[in-house]
Amino acid sequence: MEIIFDISEDELPIFLAEVDEHLQMLDDVLIRLEREESDSELVQTVFRSAHTIKGMSGVIGHRRMTDLTHALETLLDGVRKKSIQISTQMINLCLEAVDRLRLLREEVVTAQVSDVDIDEILQALKDFTEGKKEPTLPEVPKSKKKKASAPELQKEQNLSGSEDSPSLETTSPAQAASVSQARTLQIHAKIDPNGIASAARAFQLMMALQDMGEIQFMIPSQAQIETSASVNDFAAVLISSEPFEKISAALTIISDVDEISIDGTLVLTNGLPVVKAPKKDSPVQSGPSGKNGGTPSDAPKPNVPGANNSAAVEPANERRNTDATHGRRSADMTVRTNVERLNSLMNLVGELITDRNHLQQIRSRLVVETRMNGNFEQISETITHLGRITDQLQEEVMRIRMLPVGSVFSKFPRSVRDMSQKVGKLIDVVIHGEETEMDRSMIEEINDPLIHLIRNSVDHGIESPQDRLAAGKPERGTITLTARHEQGRIILTVEDDGGGIDGEKLRKSAVQKGLITAEEAAGLTEEQSIDLMFMAGLSTAQKVTDISGRGVGLDIVNTNIQRVNGSIRIETKLGQGTKFQIILPLTLAIVPSLLVRVNQATFAIPMVMITETLRLEQADIKYVYRKPVTLLRGNVLSLIKLADIFNHSQSEEQKKYHFAVVVQSGKQRVGLIVDSLIGEEEVVVKPLGAFIGDIPGISSAAILGEGQVALIVDVFGLFKLAGI
Repeated sequence: MEIIFDISEDELPIFLAEVDEHLQMLDDVLIRLEREESDSELVQTVFRSAHTIKGMSGVIGHRRMTDLTHALETLLDGVRKKSIQISTQMINLCLEAVDRLRLLREEVVTAQVSDVDIDEILQALKDFTEGKKEPTLPEVPKSKKKKASAPELQKEQNLSGSEDSPSLETTSPAQAASVSQARTLQIHAKIDPNGIASAARAFQLMMALQDMGEIQFMIPSQAQIETSASVNDFAAVLISSEPFEKISAALTIISDVDEISIDGTLVLTNGLPVVKAPKKDSPVQSGPSGKNGGTPSDAPKPNVPGANNSAAVEPANERRNTDATHGRRSADMTVRTNVERLNSLMNLVGELITDRNHLQQIRSRLVVETRMNGNFEQISETITHLGRITDQLQEEVMRIRMLPVGSVFSKFPRSVRDMSQKVGKLIDVVIHGEETEMDRSMIEEINDPLIHLIRNSVDHGIESPQDRLAAGKPERGTITLTARHEQGRIILTVEDDGGGIDGEKLRKSAVQKGLITAEEAAGLTEEQSIDLMFMAGLSTAQKVTDISGRGVGLDIVNTNIQRVNGSIRIETKLGQGTKFQIILPLTLAIVPSLLVRVNQATFAIPMVMITETLRLEQADIKYVYRKPVTLLRGNVLSLIKLADIFNHSQSEEQKKYHFAVVVQSGKQRVGLIVDSLIGEEEVVVKPLGAFIGDIPGISSAAILGEGQVALIVDVFGLFKLAGI
C-alpha cells in the first residue's frame, strides 16, 4: 500500500542521511553503554539521537517511526533518570528497536507500507520500562510542583497538539546548575520563508535550546512543529545558566534562519551573525514567576524585536573572525551532491590528465628536435603551469570523493556483539584510524572482505571465555581494526588476540576435503600452509553455522582484494593471535603505474604492487624445473617473462640483458621480465568492456598521452597463468 510523507524530493536525501547518522550513533553508543554504564554523557547522547529521530519522523508525518522512537526514548529517559538499570537485556531490546527503525526508514524511500510489525516491540519497550521502574511515588499535586513541564504549559495555553505530546524535558549542564545560577531568556527567530523545510529548522532551534537549558514556553509547540506546517516565526522562553555567547553560537549555525534575537539583542541578521554581546546578563530568576506555583501566564512572553533594538551590526570583515561566523559558514558551505556527478567530474579530470601527459610528451620531443627559442619557452611554461593546475584539480576532486574509513568500521562493533552472543563469546572491538580517508569506490569494494575477516576472527580466532581463562588470558577477547596511509597506499588491519592459526590443522583439512594430496601437504612450509586458508571450500569449522563453516569466506576476501590491485598478508602466532593486513591503492579511477615495453606493446604495472626494479644479465637467469629464477640478495626469486605469457617475440639485442619488475603479493615475490622501462605515469583506468570481456593477466586498459593504448597488468592473474 502506498504511503505519502510530507517531504519533497530535495529534502529526502537530507532526511535519509541524517536519520542514517543518528541510527548509526544509536548502534555505536548503545554498545559502548553496555560496557561503560556510569558514563552519563553516553546516556545523554543516545537519548538525544532517539529524540532527534522522533522529531524528524514527526515532521514528515511518519507516525509508526515516531511512535517507536518515542517508546525507545521513554526507556532511555528512565536510564537517564537512573530509574532503569543498564543490562544486556535492555541493550538487546534497544538494538532490536533500532533495527526496526531502519526498516521503517526504508518506507520513506519506497513510499510503500512495509510488513514491519512494531506492535510487539512497542509493547516490549513499554513492559520493560514499567517493569524496571522504582516503586511509584504518590503524584505531587500540580500546585506543589516546582516546575511544570513544557507540554503541560503548552496544554494549558491550548498550544499543544495532543494530550500525549512528547516531553520537551531534557537533562543538560544548565539544568544541573542551581536555581540561583540560572536566568530566563527570551528567544525569537525568523525562518527564511524560501528555505527548505521551515518546520525542520524550527525543530533544530528547539533541539539547540534544549541542549542549552529548559524550555518553559514555545511558539509553535512541538506538536505543531511535527505537523510539518510552515513556520516563519519561532519564539521561546529558556531557563539556562550557559553563557550568552554559547547559546548564540548554538543557534546561529542553523541554516535558513534570517534573524535571531536573545532578550531583544540581535545575534543574527540577514543570515549573518552579529558579534556584539549584551552589556549585561538578564536578571536572575528562579522560574517563570519566581514562585513554586507559577503557571504559563506567569512566564514572560517573548517579545518580537522591533526598531528600537539598539544592537549594532558589526562590519562584515570583523564578523568573519568570530567562531560563530566560522561555524555558520562551515555549515552553510557543506553541500550534498549525487555520486554520479562526482563520477562524471572524475571522468573529465581523467581526460584532462591524458591531455596533460600528451602535452608533456610533445614538449619532451621539442626539446630534442628543436633549439629552444622564445616561443618554445612560453609554450613550455604554459604546459608546466597546466600540469600543475591539473595536479591540483585532480587532488581536489580526489578529496571530494574521499570518505573516512570509519563509515565502514563503525558497523562492526554492533555486528561483532551480535555474532559473539550467538557463539557464546565475549568480544570487544577497538578501532584506530577511523578518520583515515579512502576513495568511496574503494570503500565499497573493501566492505565484504572486512566482514569475512571479522566473522573469521569471531568464529575461529577468539577462544571461548573458559578457554581464554585456562590459557591465562582475559575472558574478553579483542578484535582491533586499524587504518592508516603509508607511501601512497591504504593499510587496513584486522587483528585478534585469539588462538592463532594452526598450519597443521589447515593441511589436514585441505587433504580431507581433497583440495591437495597428502604428498603436497607434506611439502608445504608453515607460511604456505597458512595460505591454504584462502582456498575455496576450505574450512576448519566442526559444524556449519550462520557465521562460518561453509568454506566460502576467505577465498572471497582474497579474490575481492586482488580485483582492486590490492594484497593481503597474514601474521599469526599460536596462542597469541592473528593479524590480517590489507594493502590497497588510494583509488581505482587513476592508478600510478610503471610503464614497461615488451616488444612493441606497452604495459602498465600498478605501483602499489611493485617493490623494486632490476637489470639482469642473461647469465643471471637460471632455470629450475624449466622455470626461470634468479638470486636476489641470497634468496631465489621466481621470474615471469611477459613476452612468453602474451606471445611476444624478442629480438637478439633484447636477449643480452633484461629488466625485471619485482612485484609482491603477501609474502610472495615474483620478477616480471620486460624489454625496457619507460617510466612512471598516472594512468586513467578504462574498463575493457563487455565486447572484449575478461583477458587473463589483464585487468583493464589506459589511453596514454599520444593516444596509444596501454594494457594494465593483473599481477595475480599473471601468477595463475605462470603456475606460481
